[in-house]
Amino acid sequence: METEWLRTFIVAAQTENFRETAEQRFITQSTVSKHIQHLENELQTTLFERQGKHVKLNHIGAHFLQHAEKMVETIDEGLHSTLSFLNGYTTQLTIGVAPQIANSTLPAIIYTFQQQNPSIQLKIELLKSNEIGEAVYTGKVDIGLSKLTSTRDIHTVLLAQEPLHLIAPITKKGTDAHTLLQQETILTHEYAPYWQDIQQVLQQFPSYKSMNINQTEVIKNFVKQGLGIAFLPKSVIVAECDQQLLHSLKECSHIVSITYFLTKYVTADIEALLAVCHLIYKDVISD
Repeated sequence: METEWLRTFIVAAQTENFRETAEQRFITQSTVSKHIQHLENELQTTLFERQGKHVKLNHIGAHFLQHAEKMVETIDEGLHSTLSFLNGYTTQLTIGVAPQIANSTLPAIIYTFQQQNPSIQLKIELLKSNEIGEAVYTGKVDIGLSKLTSTRDIHTVLLAQEPLHLIAPITKKGTDAHTLLQQETILTHEYAPYWQDIQQVLQQFPSYKSMNINQTEVIKNFVKQGLGIAFLPKSVIVAECDQQLLHSLKECSHIVSITYFLTKYVTADIEALLAVCHLIYKDVISD
């Protein structure tokens, strides 16, 4: 039983269309038919019901699909592991990371860690903060970098408590924070844990305007384009402020954004990554 037969079968089972399968697999339609025929001969059963040019997965095909997917996944994992070994990697760590962290401190964390630990391969999974704890607990990822803690019984380390900054377009550099909060649209991220604290600050501006944009990178781009102002953690905006693409008007020291390091097990590799995370956040916050 050849792997390519299985790969063709999986796509054909998902599409129930040999022409579309051929397009997705970059092979001819006759090759698709041959792969399915070889597989059926090997299994000594049919996997599809055929009505003219139309095919439909039958109940045996549906049963076999689950096993075919597992077989291909196992083969791919074996190939990936072997290639990693050949490239000098001896172990792998999978990190589940929230988008806000991925777009700010993660590149520096990865670079520093790989400089110190070239034999450890890092794999990144982008997840929402409220999904990361569960991913760590179930073993989907080894480490979580999250803006939220988890209700699961896992090891949790507070990495950073950083102040929020009120940011504005560079063209508003001469305008004070009080005036901006009265006049400008406040771009909000209502799923951020610190949003309730921000709302308390905004109570003194009963007529403030806001726009929901629950994606930090989009918020920053909107601010750059003069479409509003926003409250964001220092680590998220420090690069743009240094490049004078954004202007930070005010540090809200009483409102903090917290970042957590989550893991189910503590190993030497994980402790090494934790040390790097502490280092990067210390540099960013104290800068």
